[in-house]
Amino acid sequence: MRQGSSPFQERRSAARRRLALGCSAVLVAVAGCALMAGNPPIEAATPSTVDTEGASAALRVAESDFEQGRFAAAAARGDSLNAAWRDTEPLRALADRALSVAGRALEAQGLPGAAADRYGRLLARAPADPVRTATLERLVRVLSDTGREPEAVAAILAAPGGMETVGAENLRRLAAALTVRELRPLAENFPPETAAAAIVHAQLVRLLIVEQEGDEARRLAARILDGQPAEPERVTAELIAGAETDLGSGSARIGAILPLTGDLAEVGQVLREGIELAVERYRGEGPADFEVELIFVDDASDPENTAGLVRALEGRDVIAIVGPLRSESFAAASRARRNPRLPIISPTATDVLRPASATYTLYDADTRVSDVAEELARWTLEELRLRRVAVLEPNGVGLGGAVNAFTRTIQENGGLLVGHERYDPGLTTFQGPIEAVAASEPDIVFAPAASASGVLGVAPQLFYYGLYNVIVLGSEAWADPAALRRLERFATDHRVIGLATDRISPGTPWRRFVADYERRYRKTLRDNIMPALAHDATLLVLSALDGAQLPIPAALAAYLESGPEVEGVTGRLRPEAGRSVVRRSTEIRMLVDGSLVEADREELLTWLAEVRAAPSPFAPRDSVRVDTLRADTRPRVRTMGIR
Repeated sequence: MRQGSSPFQERRSAARRRLALGCSAVLVAVAGCALMAGNPPIEAATPSTVDTEGASAALRVAESDFEQGRFAAAAARGDSLNAAWRDTEPLRALADRALSVAGRALEAQGLPGAAADRYGRLLARAPADPVRTATLERLVRVLSDTGREPEAVAAILAAPGGMETVGAENLRRLAAALTVRELRPLAENFPPETAAAAIVHAQLVRLLIVEQEGDEARRLAARILDGQPAEPERVTAELIAGAETDLGSGSARIGAILPLTGDLAEVGQVLREGIELAVERYRGEGPADFEVELIFVDDASDPENTAGLVRALEGRDVIAIVGPLRSESFAAASRARRNPRLPIISPTATDVLRPASATYTLYDADTRVSDVAEELARWTLEELRLRRVAVLEPNGVGLGGAVNAFTRTIQENGGLLVGHERYDPGLTTFQGPIEAVAASEPDIVFAPAASASGVLGVAPQLFYYGLYNVIVLGSEAWADPAALRRLERFATDHRVIGLATDRISPGTPWRRFVADYERRYRKTLRDNIMPALAHDATLLVLSALDGAQLPIPAALAAYLESGPEVEGVTGRLRPEAGRSVVRRSTEIRMLVDGSLVEADREELLTWLAEVRAAPSPFAPRDSVRVDTLRADTRPRVRTMGIR
């Protein structure tokens, strides 16, 4: 070791010598190739003249640059090494890795176009796995994130095993985003001989039907059947190839599995009425493209009958199934399908035991309560801009998910959780927990309840035990008509409620549904939401039928997976395929004089300031200053609800 040098400097000098030797070897090899191009063959350089160790050391420097966040240096070094090595066979694999480093470094710098160029060049060289697989995944992601879905689909189709790398569902999702103009060149370049190409052709066929180009759609469908399509594309192609009339019209059968006898027969009957009413509305509210036939089957309130009924309905060529009711029956129905793309929509299953393709429930308990709670928390922080928040939670009634969603959203968005108390709803008084919450001096109190009886129990006590001068946020049960009919205004006015379904305000879809239902069936609906849920489950099927324009399960499933928003009786419905649930947009309301109105920030904050400025409603009258009893205080007292 030279005097004054360190071991690190010696190692670095050695690495530089190896790198220089490697680059010299590459230059010699390139010069030899140039001479061979214009002269008779001479003895070629042997692999031993290439310093692979030095080249590997150079590549490690580029990779180290990338790992340490020196992306510009990594990109430049990766490009340089690739240019030097790409024509030298012993260094081919290292050149591929260098080009991959350059692409990743460019992507990390926010240069997706340049990154896609490197990934595309690398795939064109057909690198070995795992570089090929990782590169295709990165290329598809970059292209789809930058609105270049046609190029992403082309890359998948061109790469050997491309669909296996990215997944058939991802390819279907990308193809579904393309227009006819974008699909045509892909269909011309990639004949429908493989399952991957068949996905593109089937999507083109669907759009041709929508554009009323039935003859071309049939020709393409016949070509799909000559190849090796997967089940969804095969079903689509068979229907279209064998159609004698233009698609986008015709007949469609919808199956329904309901308990028409047995313990749940009464529930099954009102659900049937909701389904029938949805189809009647579909026929009567404009030009219905399809003649819909309903097929009802009876599970006799027994989940053991579900599997056989599903297969029986499949045998009758239904395009979708509404029902069954129970969560375990819903799970059994999804497993029993022969066609995994047959949509099954349960109006009432309260739990998704296992998410599955093309299955949805409108009444998943966790989704309903957590979505509303999260939106209430966001609204509190963004609209009211009040940060001091407390929670009063009833134990053992299934609201833990809502409370967790609310508190998490508050804390993640800058709110301050100043108190959190629990109470036993089976008791008659909740004085201790309520006074503890009041002592934390919150501006907002989230006090969800699971039912109208829960609201009746807690609402008056909030006022009497010290929470008369805060804004109370309530769950959907606070808007239950059965509770509001029996509560005094002091216990409900200026309470803010998050709703998935507004069943009180005039002119809502719910009010119109109630009028139609009572007129059609000559009986009072009151607060029974069951037929409305069945109506909305059927409405989703009908909306998918009109949207897909193809009376086949696979087409309806694809439409529902696109996440359309449908205005239903029970809210604005949005299917979420990954969780097998139907979500609803939350509406924020406040109660004034027993009625739901749009939540008004200014009115709420004015009310809050007034009740805090006024004397306590429980102070002895002789302790209240005379100047607080002037005539101009009367509206203030009335606003508080004190009689």
